[in-house]
Amino acid sequence: MTRPLGGTAGPGWPGGGAGPGRPPAAGGAPAAVPLVGPADVPADTPRAAGGAPGRPPRPPRPPRPAGRRRGGTGRHGSAGAGRRAGARARRWYLREVLVAWVAARVVVAAALALTRFLADSVREDNAVTLDTTDLLGWDAGWYLTIADHGYDAAGDESRRFFPLLPMLVRLLSLPGLAGHSGAVLLTLVNVLALAFALVLVGVARAEGFDEDTIRRLIWISALAPPAFVLVMGYAEALAGLLAAAALLGARTRRWEIAAAAGLLGGLCRPLGLLLVVPVAIEAARGLPLPVIRQRLGAAGAPGLGARPPVGPGGARDLLGRLGAVLAPVLGAGSYLAWSASAHGDGLAPLTMQRDAARHGSTANPLSTVLDAARGAVHGEVGTALHVPWLLLAAVALVVMFRTLPVSYALWSTLVFAAVLTGSNLDSSERYLYGAFPFLLVAAAVTARRELWTFVITVSAAAMTVYATLAFTLAYVP
Repeated sequence: MTRPLGGTAGPGWPGGGAGPGRPPAAGGAPAAVPLVGPADVPADTPRAAGGAPGRPPRPPRPPRPAGRRRGGTGRHGSAGAGRRAGARARRWYLREVLVAWVAARVVVAAALALTRFLADSVREDNAVTLDTTDLLGWDAGWYLTIADHGYDAAGDESRRFFPLLPMLVRLLSLPGLAGHSGAVLLTLVNVLALAFALVLVGVARAEGFDEDTIRRLIWISALAPPAFVLVMGYAEALAGLLAAAALLGARTRRWEIAAAAGLLGGLCRPLGLLLVVPVAIEAARGLPLPVIRQRLGAAGAPGLGARPPVGPGGARDLLGRLGAVLAPVLGAGSYLAWSASAHGDGLAPLTMQRDAARHGSTANPLSTVLDAARGAVHGEVGTALHVPWLLLAAVALVVMFRTLPVSYALWSTLVFAAVLTGSNLDSSERYLYGAFPFLLVAAAVTARRELWTFVITVSAAAMTVYATLAFTLAYVP
């Protein structure tokens, strides 16, 4: 198991703190001693079936009344079903996820209200118009146009937006919903945001994080400054859901889930191609290669350290691993193949991102960050706002390599490098948010109550500010 900073697992990290199966601390209360042991029972006491010697047999159970099912109290076993449903909800932290999900939408609604107030004030006081947008602005407008009219009608530039989200919107736009595709898009992405949060809980549970850390993860993922795009018609919720599902499937050796999520992830965003790397690392675990066993281990830690070593289970298992690794390439490749067939340029969806008005061409990361920092002096606040988050992400990567599985750390590093090597840092926070291991680190290092209170308060305030700047066109989300 990879250990956190300091060499021992701490609170919040997998393996840290007290938990089930851990011995009590020194000086704790001794275990209870039974008042009657086998030596105190007469020797002629009959032996219970399957029980300890000297114990009387259990009396037979009375027959259940007609119409009552096992686990329930009533005709349909409603009490037992209710208990099971409640246990599932607690296991997935459903209440916390729903409350955080609603809170994020309240924050974005407040930002929209503030935007309208500012626009009205400027118009009344200065007789000028403040340009604004809403939940269907920026990239959401492109996705909506593609869903309504297709790539040809949307123009060549629309091909830089991968097709999965528009395809889902078109699929869900039933005949009676004609003209309401915007509502379909917003409903879809907000439901996907809820699903993304639930899968994040599944990832944290599989990796062995404690309950408090999982609750912090739920809130930080909902109220992180760039998380307002999960309320807009963006593909971030869908891409995050698929990335988390792909890595959860790979980490738990459910290759069919990893393959399906990876395939769709490649169809969703250009960065979906990078899922090949972490899935390949997880697929290599357990293979009979000495170098892989030495560097990666057989089971993968942390969180899965208690899982027995998993090696290849024959041809079917090897094919499952290979399919999961190749799935993101197949997903993205199918869209690029369509682009080549329909427009004669298969790489255009990728090369368009290198335009100076978008991500820009490859540049020196240090020069790019310094230029962005100088923007604060020259009034380019939107550009300068990227710098603090990039520095925090760099620190988080160091922590990640020491505390999380190497597959998570390498994937996040590739996303960070893709952001940092472009000459334009616009949307960098949104791209980094999509690499969910950054959220795991943020939840784990904020275990102190005072620190957590400060972080989540500042984060919610920053989310409001960033959303307002985006709605007033002062910040590129």
